[in-house]
Amino acid sequence: MDKAGCSCYNGHRKKNSPGFCRGNLVPIHILLVKFGFVNIFYPFFERKLFMDFKTFALVGHPVGHSMSPLLHSRLFALSGVKAHYVALDIAPQKLAGYIPHLRRFDGFNITIPHKQAIIPMLDSCSGKAAESGSVNTVKNSGGRLCGYTTDGMGFRLAIEAAGADLGGKTVILGAGGAARAIAFELAHAGACITVATRPHSANAAKGLCAGIRKSMPEANVSSCLIPELSGKWDLLVNATPAGMYPGTESCAAGEELVKNSGCVFDAVYNPGETVLLSLARKNGKKAVGGIGMLVGQAAASEEIWLGTHFSQKALAHICGEVSLEMKKKFGSVVLCGFMGSGKTTCGRLLAETAGRKFIDMDDYIEKKEHRPVAQIFKDDGEETFRRMERDAVEELSRTGGLVIASGGGTLLKKENADAFRANNIVVLLDASLSTVRERLKGDNSRPLLSGPDSDEKMKCLYAEREPSYHANSDFTINADGTPESTVDAILALLKPAM
Repeated sequence: MDKAGCSCYNGHRKKNSPGFCRGNLVPIHILLVKFGFVNIFYPFFERKLFMDFKTFALVGHPVGHSMSPLLHSRLFALSGVKAHYVALDIAPQKLAGYIPHLRRFDGFNITIPHKQAIIPMLDSCSGKAAESGSVNTVKNSGGRLCGYTTDGMGFRLAIEAAGADLGGKTVILGAGGAARAIAFELAHAGACITVATRPHSANAAKGLCAGIRKSMPEANVSSCLIPELSGKWDLLVNATPAGMYPGTESCAAGEELVKNSGCVFDAVYNPGETVLLSLARKNGKKAVGGIGMLVGQAAASEEIWLGTHFSQKALAHICGEVSLEMKKKFGSVVLCGFMGSGKTTCGRLLAETAGRKFIDMDDYIEKKEHRPVAQIFKDDGEETFRRMERDAVEELSRTGGLVIASGGGTLLKKENADAFRANNIVVLLDASLSTVRERLKGDNSRPLLSGPDSDEKMKCLYAEREPSYHANSDFTINADGTPESTVDAILALLKPAM
């Protein structure tokens, strides 16, 4: 139920201008603050041109991965608020100098690494923010900046939506701003908490525990180093940046710790499926990603700024939108479809046009095995090839920024489809059987079509595979036309939503 009256909801983001809304004038102070200029003419222009607009920002370092501009544009649209929201990359050493300019905004969010550093620069803090020693939301009330924390509420909403227990035996990895907010939320819920860190953060973990005990003397909380963890846990929480884009291959916890945990929560939301969450699912554990927390805390921020409220249904819908846009921006495009549908031809053209690297999965496997796919089939059989294919999917699924032409049988296995779809966009190139026949005429390189009755084999195989292709893809593109028309259709799908 997006409302057209919201200035931030107009479909597309202007190229090379993250956080700005196409088709609307951007307030002068946003431009000046974003690009580091002294705001001399702001008062005049703001009064004359932008009285109907509220302005908000995200302050962090780095912020290029953030989905907050999209998320808040959606929330503004739902509530009918006319507002601009921009991401500001401000290095730690420059934060204090930006405070006078940030006072021009109606409010702003704070993310890594400023959640604690911002506190002395504010005029006041709410009880929860003061208690946790962490701020992620700032409201401007008549020029005075008041800090709040909504991370704890976002975490609670995500855990409760997943049906997990907040009051059990919990281990939190990390002792930074997010960890502090989560730890206090869990302490209020009566959880038995262990804060585990690496050696360089041991003092921060001890300080966090001391802060919780000071506020809640009855709280059951302790700290240790991560290698010292043992026993069973109801809930494992990663509150570190481990696994966050672009370092997507890192993992905050080993498999043994995951195996000993009933539920695993990862505060990282980009990528949506981290290595930690994949490890949890592999071991049959309940896995909860950070997108629910992100959306929940953002909704709580807007309640502080604007007094707005959102239903769980609306927030769930926005979670889906944010997840999809994140895949578009940071994930790979995986092309699937029957042999002859144009995956390789269109994939190369798409990669060239979009500035991405192209990978053909069959070529990828052939290079690793130093022999053609047909030879692998002949020497070792299809089952062996499918295992190689599965390994290739695992290697490529979290790389991001690629165009991948999958093999004709890759997406037939649910585990392959799930791995690709977790953080990527899967596009079905849907070519008709007649088109496929024409394109494969005279092609003798397909192992599954070798021997007599190849046409009948093709017909049966096509009928068998088509339902799986449709079931395991995010989008379907008619691929009977030229490669150029097919690629244009894919590019249209990839356009950002703001």
